[in-house]
Amino acid sequence: MSGESPSLPPRDPAGDDDLLAVDEATQVLRALDALDELEAAALKLVRAELACGPVLDGLVADPLTEGTRLDLLCLVDTVAVDLLDVLGRREAVRRLVADAPPGSARDALAEHLTRS
Repeated sequence: MSGESPSLPPRDPAGDDDLLAVDEATQVLRALDALDELEAAALKLVRAELACGPVLDGLVADPLTEGTRLDLLCLVDTVAVDLLDVLGRREAVRRLVADAPPGSARDALAEHLTRS
């Protein structure tokens, strides 16, 4: 074979309505893969933000960084934590927050976790 996918029989319209068509199944798998990537990215974001603690506080407080992507971290980190919570990773986030160096990100995420 020259790298071609094996042909699947066409879907029988009179068949079982519970079966997905090949293109539907492909899209479901792509969505699940994207969700895995989103989960990994959310963990990476939270880990990185917590690890830089006081450095990030200084950068965010600097007027030269106002309006930069650094300001977005203060908004996006809680969205990432909420996503991880939905995905069943709440305890992992709690451990990350507990082990993080002091900083406003740690304090804000700890407070966010207690409210949600």
